[in-house]
Amino acid sequence: MKKNLLLAVALLFATASLQAQLPGSGKAKDLLKDKAKAKTEKESPTPAEAPRSKESKAPKGDMLSADGGSQLSRSSGPKNSTVELDFDAEPFKAAIAWESILAQESRYFNATTGDFKLKNLDIAFLPKKTKSGQAISYESYDNPTPIMRMEVVDAATKELKGTLYYSASATVAPFHNMEIVEKQGWPYSVKLTEGSYEAHFWAGTTHFYTFPFKVEKFTNADPYAPVATFYHLRGPWEEWGYVNFGPDGHFIFNFYHTHLTSEVENAARWDARKEFKTVVKLNREGKMIAVYRLGPSTADFEWNTVMADNCVWKKFDMTFHNYPPPPGHGNRPFFLKDNMKDGNYTVDVVLKDEKSGKETTYKYAFSVKEGKIVPADKADRTKNTEALQFLEQGRDKFFVKRIQ
Repeated sequence: MKKNLLLAVALLFATASLQAQLPGSGKAKDLLKDKAKAKTEKESPTPAEAPRSKESKAPKGDMLSADGGSQLSRSSGPKNSTVELDFDAEPFKAAIAWESILAQESRYFNATTGDFKLKNLDIAFLPKKTKSGQAISYESYDNPTPIMRMEVVDAATKELKGTLYYSASATVAPFHNMEIVEKQGWPYSVKLTEGSYEAHFWAGTTHFYTFPFKVEKFTNADPYAPVATFYHLRGPWEEWGYVNFGPDGHFIFNFYHTHLTSEVENAARWDARKEFKTVVKLNREGKMIAVYRLGPSTADFEWNTVMADNCVWKKFDMTFHNYPPPPGHGNRPFFLKDNMKDGNYTVDVVLKDEKSGKETTYKYAFSVKEGKIVPADKADRTKNTEALQFLEQGRDKFFVKRIQ
């Protein structure tokens, strides 16, 4: 009996000792819980690392305005190109064609906000390769960073006012057409106020052309006026016209005109039109030899109507009839390129304000030698003194300076 009791106590003691050596039920469970918790915390993302939910999307960027621009902001756009182009391989220095840079269709300028951009331009003699000899493409799909840009700077301080980016495609040699690249988040225009400015054109790392212009301001003091402040461009539009010839050799004179008024119907119609009567005369050595236009059955020239837009430089082109016309009812032959004898010429553009009766005459002068119009010094590479402001007139435009 005593022996059996001793065996039972020994067995109980051994069992307790064995349990003490094994993981206890409480501590083991706590240890497993701690390990599981640590693993869960390690694999779960922190709030900063948490993936964006389906409802959380990246900003869509600025809302585009009707003309393709941003209504909210103007970002800085892409970085400037670092491509080095071989300008020296071209026969002449690259330049913007003046006919394109002065064209109304190439320009956007809002006279009430000062927003400005040049949309598409023609450029002569862009390089065809880099300095390392690699062929170059100016297309936007070949260049995530555009090779071409326009920087608008304050002419006095050289402060940068804004940068616009462009692609270019080859047209009729030696020209490329340069077109603005408007991507979401990129600048779409430059906001200007009163002042003098320069548009600097860059291709890669080279500033190859400069176009100077001014912005002037005028106001309407009437507190009920729909627009209180207007801005308008000043520049070569008022200083130059040009001659070109039609397919049949017709002599065509082109000039630019606008009018300025603060009296507008509403803010959306700030470019209100105004009617002018005009007559344009061509003189050689002070004698009138042609006119735009002649009456259908008379030798008298006629006043004609042109419509000018407020704060918008528009081009007007005129063909001419010989003056005086030869005898014969309705005989009104056109003045042609073949009629241009050597000598000194002037074109008188007479504009009459129908409301006030006031007449204004713009006079342009040029010379013809050996049957060709003598280029202005600014358009003559042997005489031009401003390398970055050469007047590129191409093959068939002949710019003439206004002298009055």
